[in-house]
Amino acid sequence: MITFGEIHEKINTLFKQKDRNYVLASQIISAIIALISGKLIAIYVSPEDFGTYGIQFATYTFFTTLLIHPIIQFIKTSNNTLIPRIGIKPFVITMVVSIGISYLLMASFLAWYYGTQLWPLFILLFFFILTSSLNNVLNDHLNIRNRLIDFSKLALLRSISALLFISLYFYIGYNYLTDIYALWAMQLFGGVLGLLFFGRKYHFYLGGFPVKYSSFFKKYIRYAWPLIFLALWTWISNYFDRYAIEYFLSTEKVGIYSASYGVGSKIFLVLSPIFMIMVTPQVYAVVKRDQKKKVLERYGKVYTTVAIPILVVIYFTRNIIGKLLLSDQYSDGFFLIFWIAIAFYLLTLSKLYELYFFSEKNTRIIFYANGLSALVNLLLNIILLKPYGLFGAAIASCIAFMVHFGIIFIKIKSENLRQNII
Repeated sequence: MITFGEIHEKINTLFKQKDRNYVLASQIISAIIALISGKLIAIYVSPEDFGTYGIQFATYTFFTTLLIHPIIQFIKTSNNTLIPRIGIKPFVITMVVSIGISYLLMASFLAWYYGTQLWPLFILLFFFILTSSLNNVLNDHLNIRNRLIDFSKLALLRSISALLFISLYFYIGYNYLTDIYALWAMQLFGGVLGLLFFGRKYHFYLGGFPVKYSSFFKKYIRYAWPLIFLALWTWISNYFDRYAIEYFLSTEKVGIYSASYGVGSKIFLVLSPIFMIMVTPQVYAVVKRDQKKKVLERYGKVYTTVAIPILVVIYFTRNIIGKLLLSDQYSDGFFLIFWIAIAFYLLTLSKLYELYFFSEKNTRIIFYANGLSALVNLLLNIILLKPYGLFGAAIASCIAFMVHFGIIFIKIKSENLRQNII
């Protein structure tokens, strides 16, 4: 078993890597800024308004992950290969069309869902979907080019500017925006500043070998098709419960659930990247499969050893955490912080073990694990929400992520068993 001395040595090695250290520090700072922003929102925004925003954000995420994220991922994988050869033009055309279709479908759905034309929201969403997509492309470009300090500065700029915007909004008491629209404007402001200060760092390939767009599009569809299904499973696992809570309970309960969900998920979303950074080079460097599994098993045990006392502390201090990071108007959901923390411990542990399958280029099992987990989440929300309320939604997430982890873990163990038999 790996010792804490070895972990200490790995952390020291990690801290000697300036760029990675900067990324890690920026992630932690961004998480702290997000918690401060969440505190302000919890004080000044009612659970009902925050619930409405949560539904709108879930809708935005649905259409963008299905239609826009695949082309963003395709641009990312083509940055050093296809784009230098054929230029950026066919990628831009595909992205513009994807953004346009996504926006029209999203606006149509929201108009139908609320039974009215929400023009201020539609205007904000138009600019936000555009700036957010461009920021994601810029993020990937900086990451691939190994410009990790610029990558981190961009993330910090967006976080800090969003916090400044929402702070000024609440301080001034601006009357021309509702609280819901202010939450969208907060994110838009951060995205606009990110493009203004870092957009020039994107390297454009305007020329290149001319290709027929039809052949390019066929290649893109072959790449994007599996990602669309994976995005659907991921969305169901993370956002479907908002719609279910509104249907079975109320919009106010969506706001209470979303606020506690945000706090409970943060702990392990900050902790897990530390382990991922330490484990990834070892898993990808080792040739033999059994060695990869041993590395993951050791770090998985250490991750669990660290997680258990954290979860115990969260359980006994959940009300204190809720009062510190949220406000009394969200107190009905403080108990959820612990259960969501458990769910995200299981999810991040799954992501750790998934590195094995990514390193082996065997992503089919990850696809199946996400799909089954999403279906379990969907069914359990429908079954448990009405009799058990918000607790039912939290338990649905815990069980679904446990199923996800179970599939990944059992698959790795079954490979070990087959190798021993052979």
